[in-house]
Amino acid sequence: MKFAMALGGLIGFGAVFALALAVGKTPSESLFQASVGCVAVGLLFRWITLIWIRNVKQMLMKKHQTAVATMVEAEERTN
Repeated sequence: MKFAMALGGLIGFGAVFALALAVGKTPSESLFQASVGCVAVGLLFRWITLIWIRNVKQMLMKKHQTAVATMVEAEERTN
């Protein structure tokens, strides 16, 4: 989770800083905007990662439940 937020912050900072300089902002304005972009994109990455982890857990739980149900069904057939 920390890695996703740090990666998002790094990407957000770099992208916003480069775009602000390309548009013609002063370095101090660019730095401020990049700091805000760092926080915003970091939180966005964290939120997306939480959703992704929750979906992976649900998928694994469904696979496990299906495997257990199959094993129970196979065991009932043998008895």
